Amino acid sequence: MSAYPFSPQPYAGYQPYFQNPFMQAQQPPAQPPAAQMTPPTIRAEIVQVENETAAAQYPVGAGASQMMIAKDDSAIYVKTASANGQTALDVYVKRPPAPPAPAFNPAEYLRKDEFDTRLAAFLAAQEHSKEATT
Repeated sequence: MSAYPFSPQPYAGYQPYFQNPFMQAQQPPAQPPAAQMTPPTIRAEIVQVENETAAAQYPVGAGASQMMIAKDDSAIYVKTASANGQTALDVYVKRPPAPPAPAFNPAEYLRKDEFDTRLAAFLAAQEHSKEATT
């Protein structure tokens, strides 16, 4: 019998709502953690293929990845097979770098006062052409 009359007793199917540090020795050992999945391995070689269809048909073992490049150097393909054999094909299209932005040239732009002057002249010319046609 326990020294404390209200301490939980290990009954069949009964789990106490708190852990008694003195009863830990009676508990069964914890189960080892489940085996973790290893990430897919990428082989060091790069295979050259004709197009995306050929890349999709290239055989890849379960749990592995294969990097492929198109013969015309237009795309890079990475085919990955999961542990259960399902495959996925990632396509990376190679594009030329974007052209640099043109340099700022202040001579191409109007200042606010110049804009207002030209706008007033344009509106006056439109009013004058309307009066001449009527």
